[in-house]
Amino acid sequence: MLLNKRQQDIPKEYLLCHNCEILFSGWEKLFSEQIFLPSLDKELYISSYKEWLSKFCASLSWRTLISIKRQNNNFNDESDYFLKQTNRAEAHLRDFLLGNTSNLDQYEQHIFPFTEIEKTPEYLNFPSNINRYFLRSIGIDVLSGDEDIYTFTKLPTFLIIGIISSKYSKQMRASRVALKQGILRPSNLVMPEYLLGYMKDKAREIQVKVSGISEDQSNKVYETVISNLDKAADSKSFQAIMHDYNIFGEKIFK
Repeated sequence: MLLNKRQQDIPKEYLLCHNCEILFSGWEKLFSEQIFLPSLDKELYISSYKEWLSKFCASLSWRTLISIKRQNNNFNDESDYFLKQTNRAEAHLRDFLLGNTSNLDQYEQHIFPFTEIEKTPEYLNFPSNINRYFLRSIGIDVLSGDEDIYTFTKLPTFLIIGIISSKYSKQMRASRVALKQGILRPSNLVMPEYLLGYMKDKAREIQVKVSGISEDQSNKVYETVISNLDKAADSKSFQAIMHDYNIFGEKIFK
């Protein structure tokens, strides 16, 4: 993470040819218009979807896998099992996205909508920026434990988990994206416990990194907020801060 650059100033990595950009952008537009934007305007929402959602989620999981692979020596330092499973997933997801196969097989896509947390049981030991993490953060990774491997794509208010191999897929059935059509609604969704632990760790990492930003960058952020005070107060980021404040109080400033 580049601490002294604002996010929009960080260059993107380009993975797609022009034709694929056009193909993927159609699914992105549908997700934005039919799921993401409506979810921001309603406390509780129910969205119906068709086959484009499985394509959208698979496209994110494929891009996450490719990007993390490039950042990590093409996974050449990983086990033979990990390398074989991720290579197979990469090829199958590509075929699915290009229409060469109509089924995801074992490479299920799971979507988790996040809403604000109003109370946190002490045993969960959530960090004091947990609402900001769930509602506003972005991030990608490939996670593994024992023989389980997942792609992890975090969007504001949504998490996309792509299964590469997992013994938990039956327990995660409620979050699975249907191939043809389905209903998306906030509910008590199940994920492996260590995925929640991973997200808590990432939220804590963000806390540490934010505390290390330079005084110059802090002043720039402050000036931006002050010059747009009305907009800042109405922003989703400010709302996420207030959700954390309502739970943790002054701890969010430490």
